[in-house]
Amino acid sequence: MAADSPSTLSDKPVDGAARPLVSMRGISKSFGENRVLRDVDFEVSAGEVHALLGENGAGKSTLMKILMGVYRPDAGTVTLDGEDIGGTSVLDHLSHGIAMIFQELSLLPNLTVGDNILLGREPRRTGWRIDKRSMRRDAQTVIDRYGFPLRAGQLVRDLGFAQRQMVEVLKAVSRGARVLIMDEPTSSLSLREEEKLFAIIDELKARGMGIVYISHRMAEIFRLANRMSIVKDGQVIGPLDPAATSIRKVSELMSKSKPAVVDTAVIEVAAKPASAGVATALEVRGLKTARKLDDLSFTIAQGEIVGIAGLVGSGRSTLAKALFGLIPDARGRVTVGGQPLKLGHPDAAIAAGIAFVPEDRRLEGLVLGHSLSSNVALASLDKLLHRIGVPVVSDRKIADLFEDYHQKLGIVARRPSQLASELSGGNQQKVVFAKWLATKPRLLILDEPTNGVDVNAKADMRAIMRGAADSGVGVLLISSELDELTASADRILTLVDGRITRELFEAKDEAELRATLQADLAAMKKERLA
Repeated sequence: MAADSPSTLSDKPVDGAARPLVSMRGISKSFGENRVLRDVDFEVSAGEVHALLGENGAGKSTLMKILMGVYRPDAGTVTLDGEDIGGTSVLDHLSHGIAMIFQELSLLPNLTVGDNILLGREPRRTGWRIDKRSMRRDAQTVIDRYGFPLRAGQLVRDLGFAQRQMVEVLKAVSRGARVLIMDEPTSSLSLREEEKLFAIIDELKARGMGIVYISHRMAEIFRLANRMSIVKDGQVIGPLDPAATSIRKVSELMSKSKPAVVDTAVIEVAAKPASAGVATALEVRGLKTARKLDDLSFTIAQGEIVGIAGLVGSGRSTLAKALFGLIPDARGRVTVGGQPLKLGHPDAAIAAGIAFVPEDRRLEGLVLGHSLSSNVALASLDKLLHRIGVPVVSDRKIADLFEDYHQKLGIVARRPSQLASELSGGNQQKVVFAKWLATKPRLLILDEPTNGVDVNAKADMRAIMRGAADSGVGVLLISSELDELTASADRILTLVDGRITRELFEAKDEAELRATLQADLAAMKKERLA
């Protein structure tokens, strides 16, 4: 296949019963004594979405890295249109038409859309000079072919996340991709951007592309997939017909065990203040920030889970960071357990009893190169000191603290000294929870706590949240997964462009809540234009 071919996909829709494009047969792979995959079969046909499911650590990533040519299988074959391509390199697999869009996009933000689409395949003038005019024209031809709302001359840094994903798709199809692997593609998208992505996927299917779709979000799997396969304990269950199964059945097939039952006895709360505000965990009055939040006021009672529903850019994460002292220009009156909170200072927030599980657990929640026990102890070091003579951290107390939460939260780990980077996403998130629950908080702020974890790990997260609330902790739950809010929150506040627009006491379903947010955003835009 020519590397500079704009695309080998058909301009016409393909028949639903399309031919198999890629087949993996009898795939096995081990790393040392750890056997990750055992005799796995998997295939993708032209014009279909084949969803790949499984708990974190089940072997999905290893299987896809074999399909991409990153790893060589110990046994088995990978064929494309009957041609054996297994055991070759990533570049060979790319040249055969297999491409992958990762959660962390691989674009160069300071280059244009056209530069990124044709990177490494730029048209040249005499000698080695890049023909910028031809490159922009060729890139725009690819963009227009798929009807994407992009211009070849736009800088990637000026694009939203959904538009950047479009550029990644165009990079792949311009290289002649016929099989596209999409890894958690909606994890950072707004509701409107999700619909744009789904329309793109439908278009790619119609043109004959085979798509492997990896996601923990069951609703979109059942919306998009023609078939689904589950990786469990290094083997594959399926393929399954989505029309002949259910989310509950798929969750049961994925699970190695029942979700962890959280022992609320381990989730201790700080001593309640002897004041009139004893029943209130958090009170916010007139909270503002320079760029996003506009005069927010609300309360959270002890033992209550309050959800924040909002579209991307609404100010959800800004609210969490402002309450935790990470926004220096935050202004307003905030009390925790009846006591005033000094804004703009994380140390003051921690001292007041605020715990914060951030959106990016790997970057902001954990020290990946440190042990599990040290990560759990990080926010409680002052409580783990020997007080005799020169204060030093007690290794014994750290070990006991980790063991306590290891058991209570069901953290799957080999040993306390294991590095945090080695755990699955769900277990990493449990370590972040353990770190903050060990501080005996009054208020637990959760920013996207179930993002990027499998369906059973999500059930564990819900149990931990509810266990904290049952122990008297106030919980502020921020999530772009609206079904998580309707399932977990006692009350939902809708946040639109930095303002709270509604307080919902009765749980709405996801579709109704989505419609409410979109209607409020439209009304606010109309108000500003008036």
